[in-house]
Amino acid sequence: MTLITKATRSFLLACIAALAVGGVSCFWFLHQIMDSEASDQLLHEKEQVEAYVNEIGFLPKRWFSISDSLWAVRTHPPVPIVMSDTVLFSTVQQEYLAYRQLSFGIATLNGYYQVNIRKALYETQGLKQALLWAFSGLTILLVGLLFFINYRLSRSLWKPFYRTLDTLQTFQLAQKEPLKFRRTSITEFQTLQANLQKLTNQLRQDYQSLKTFTENASHELQTPLAVIASNLEMLIQAPNLTDKQLERIGNLIETVGNLSKMNHSLLLLTKIENGQFTDATDIAFSTLLSEKIDLWQPLIQDKSLQLSTQITPNVRLQMNAFLVDVLLNNLLGNALKHNQPNGSITIELTKTTLTISNTGPQPSIPVDQLWERFSKGSSRSDSVGLGLALVKQIADTYYFLISYHFQDGWHRVQISFNIS
Repeated sequence: MTLITKATRSFLLACIAALAVGGVSCFWFLHQIMDSEASDQLLHEKEQVEAYVNEIGFLPKRWFSISDSLWAVRTHPPVPIVMSDTVLFSTVQQEYLAYRQLSFGIATLNGYYQVNIRKALYETQGLKQALLWAFSGLTILLVGLLFFINYRLSRSLWKPFYRTLDTLQTFQLAQKEPLKFRRTSITEFQTLQANLQKLTNQLRQDYQSLKTFTENASHELQTPLAVIASNLEMLIQAPNLTDKQLERIGNLIETVGNLSKMNHSLLLLTKIENGQFTDATDIAFSTLLSEKIDLWQPLIQDKSLQLSTQITPNVRLQMNAFLVDVLLNNLLGNALKHNQPNGSITIELTKTTLTISNTGPQPSIPVDQLWERFSKGSSRSDSVGLGLALVKQIADTYYFLISYHFQDGWHRVQISFNIS
């Protein structure tokens, strides 16, 4: 939910709640005022009757000058003053109507009477209903108008913020030019843009420094490693070496080779994480996979492995060519390296998934840790524990879903392509 939508919804709910409370309160006050007015009119008519009797001594013969709903009944004192509401059936309107009635006693020269004055309330009820509908319509109109005005104002006020977000989304650590935000007159957004400008510039500088250091360190390490490997190869050819010395030199050569491989893999991981392989081309993935399998055939036959393939033709992906090569080399290399003698490899490619399965011993660590750097599922000395980390990083770069399972002696790696 966007900020404008949430703010507008909150404003709308607050308006509806306020207007609902205000409407109920106004209707209640209106009801009280009208009821009080009806009671006051009855009391005023009572005072008129009493004033007439006090002046003349008799009840008036014609009541219409005082009220059209007044009558008197001879009674015995005392008669209390009673104000009550009642409902009577109207033969004219054929329905029950509400009335308010005032009864009181009065002494005349002819004796004591109970005077009853009745006033219709259904007229005020109709007025209240009309006012309620008018208030409801006005409320809906007012809320709609406020909602529209608030939404338009919010969009206008928050437009610089959303432009800033759009600009920020285009930011890449590898870009050479700093971010450029559109100017705004709002102080808070100016502060935000200034801080983002400062932060992104610092990130770019740190990234460039780290990139330079990583590349230099990798390059500088490769040279001494190559020198060490070259000297060791020359040393192993020296005469008069014992078997134990030859074994130690061989182990050193293997260790140097692993260090060189690790250095190359770490540099590659860093480059992938930093987004240095942004260019993508249309890759004929099916053809490339078949060619890779052909290249690995001699090693597969050397280990007496049974290979089964099912490759759907014309599968194409938008990827960096170098990263595709790294991905397939690591997946096929793992299936071969961690297999068992006379084992099996199955490769299945569909339009949406690549699945590579191979037989082999159970991993020595939990399956979910195999994607981490330097995590090895076996104790092989020629494994540096970065192959699956590279595969995972490449898959994440292209938003591919990748999974690994081990069941019944089979290792299974599956990549689901993000094909729209």
